[in-house]
Amino acid sequence: MEITVNIVQTRAVMGIVPAAGLAAALCLGLPATVRPAYADAPGTRPVAVVNGDFALPAVPAGSVNWSPVLGWSVGSTAGSGTAAGVGRYAGADSGHPDGKTAVMLRFPAAAYGFKQRLRGVRAGAQVTVTFDDSPGIAAACTPASVAQGQSYTVDGAGGEAGERSTAPDPDKKLNTLGKGVWRTGQTYTFTASEREPLLTFTSKVPAPANAGGNCGPLIANIRAVQVSPPVDKTIPKTALPPSQAFYGNDARPVTEAVSYCNGAPGRCVFTPEKEYSYAYYEPAQINGDTYINCTRNALTRTRPVTFAGRSYGDLPAAAGLPGTTGTPSALAQQFAAGTAAGPPWTTTSTHTVNEALQPSEASWIETQAGRRRTEGWFVSDPAPADPNTEWRLYTVLDYPAPELSDRVYQRTGPMTASEKQRCQADRPTASTPVGVNTPAGTNRSS
Repeated sequence: MEITVNIVQTRAVMGIVPAAGLAAALCLGLPATVRPAYADAPGTRPVAVVNGDFALPAVPAGSVNWSPVLGWSVGSTAGSGTAAGVGRYAGADSGHPDGKTAVMLRFPAAAYGFKQRLRGVRAGAQVTVTFDDSPGIAAACTPASVAQGQSYTVDGAGGEAGERSTAPDPDKKLNTLGKGVWRTGQTYTFTASEREPLLTFTSKVPAPANAGGNCGPLIANIRAVQVSPPVDKTIPKTALPPSQAFYGNDARPVTEAVSYCNGAPGRCVFTPEKEYSYAYYEPAQINGDTYINCTRNALTRTRPVTFAGRSYGDLPAAAGLPGTTGTPSALAQQFAAGTAAGPPWTTTSTHTVNEALQPSEASWIETQAGRRRTEGWFVSDPAPADPNTEWRLYTVLDYPAPELSDRVYQRTGPMTASEKQRCQADRPTASTPVGVNTPAGTNRSS
């Protein structure tokens, strides 16, 4: 495969700080959600990479910036993670051909992995991440440290870690600002093993080549697309996927997200995943008894047919979802607003059926309940300025479908072999031990 390397010379300034020093405060600017354009391949759709261009909070030109990158975490997924976990160069300093802000990866350690959960990606999706890379441009980088390029890994949950190396920089001089050797359009593809999989970039530059964490590979302009897995309509209502909750990039107990969203009707908004939400009919069930005509005459009767429907979900009882009688919970109100319907969480249906049964036939009733399955997300509303404080709660609910009528099938058909055998069996009776051949006597009533 041919790779075109764009070499751009520009000015950059490097500031040096201790490895885990300088606990910089996060500047809460407006969050930026970067949605890449649709890829050419059929079935692909964009993945929302939060602040994929690293532009927020704003980076002043002239020196490396050590403040947290909005929407990203380093090491721990709790908040922004490791303090001063990565450095950032403004577009004027990074040398990127399109003037993009760049992130410098620091140490070959898990505590310095630069990561984000990819919103809207489900397990089984094939994800392609596109990004740009360059060797370090810091004045602290020695010629030897970038002469063969700098190594790093890119890892998506469910895929193998991609071992990468930047282009070499044969012109780097110690204590001289680098020029940047950028390769644009690098890709990494993986199949997600979890919902909202973590995407992680980690430097593999060892000491002393990383100059105490001040000389590492640069990453810029991250975007992604996905090919979602097909809808699996074979999952029964009693085995729905489990609910999951996230706070920024951090996986949290479902109860915490329920507690937050259920605090007030306006705290969260529910958005269904339309591709994975659908109405359907359950498999047919025999309702009540089977009526078998062993006589030589037609039979008729009237019978009631009653069946009930209930709702399924795994949210804790405090969620009030599926709903119950009484005042709906805040989550139930958010669900109703998001689906534009207040579903009947429990139903009871009674029908009257007139049966006409010919000799040697059987009669029975089959019923099919109309159901709806809705899966989607409760998300903090309005969106917080810091994406790492955004609550997201995924859940699936299965309930009686408001738009589908229940089906009642009145069935008749020939008897089975066992039913014929039963019809031909002798009538239960008892023997006459004395006088079996004696003529019947007279029974007169007075």
